[in-house]
Amino acid sequence: MKVYSFRTNKEDKDIEELLESLKEDKSQYIKNALRFYRDFGVKIAKIEAILEKLEQSGIQTQTPLQSPEHEPVIETSDDEKILLESLQDILSL
Repeated sequence: MKVYSFRTNKEDKDIEELLESLKEDKSQYIKNALRFYRDFGVKIAKIEAILEKLEQSGIQTQTPLQSPEHEPVIETSDDEKILLESLQDILSL
């Protein structure tokens, strides 16, 4: 079985804190993180690109911290509404 290791740099304090706080096996956590990145990294990047395009076009998306009652009403087409609802569903998973 191969063994992989890495070193952290001075600017990697956030990684060190995360790994130090783990009570379970750190190597299993790292393997799971790599698998998640392998499976969803490209998809997340595509979603981010879509969200950036939506923001640039002037469409506002609801973030999880915003309450729906304070959100301004924005006129959108049916296609845009469906796209926004789909993205909100994905992001709230």
